[in-house]
Amino acid sequence: MVKAGQGRAGHLSEKEKRREMASKQFLPQKQDTQPGKEHVMEPTPQATCPHHKPSRKLEGKVALVTGGDSGIGRAGLRRKLQEGSGPGHQCICKVNAYKGNPKLLDYTSTKGAIVAFTRGLALQVVKSGIRVNGVVPGPVWTSLILASFDPIRFDPQEVETFGVEVPMGRAAQLPSYVCLASQDSSYYTGQVLHPNGGVIVNG
Repeated sequence: MVKAGQGRAGHLSEKEKRREMASKQFLPQKQDTQPGKEHVMEPTPQATCPHHKPSRKLEGKVALVTGGDSGIGRAGLRRKLQEGSGPGHQCICKVNAYKGNPKLLDYTSTKGAIVAFTRGLALQVVKSGIRVNGVVPGPVWTSLILASFDPIRFDPQEVETFGVEVPMGRAAQLPSYVCLASQDSSYYTGQVLHPNGGVIVNG
């Protein structure tokens, strides 16, 4: 007999498999203040990748990171420093700019504005040899996530299954920003990369 939510022969459906996988990735937890605190999260968000081997692709370049409430900017900056970049600018959008989010309307609006700003600025400075590109990550495990849940209608399962909705069935820990800053992307400007676990946004 096949139970609800399962496929034939009693196997879990793809959605149930992703939900089970996600529930093993994060424990129920919440934070009631903004910004969130990484040191009390389980697991702790990753700002570095232990498997990364720097190749000095950004030697002599400068990176300027704006914003600091989610940890994604810090992770991007650390990777750039490992590649030889000095402190210095990257704009981070989110997938909400393309697919919308009814619970985070103001946040979604600002991310959409950053996409438009990135494209407009790219056209404005391209004749000066300056490239402007963006990164729109999908669900990433950061302190901003826990501090954004509604404290009144909080559901622990929202944390357990965070990221389960994307085709890969999990949240990301560390999106990479080195490619757009290096010569590997010398023909890119006004473009947006989407490390989002397989979500098709057509943007």
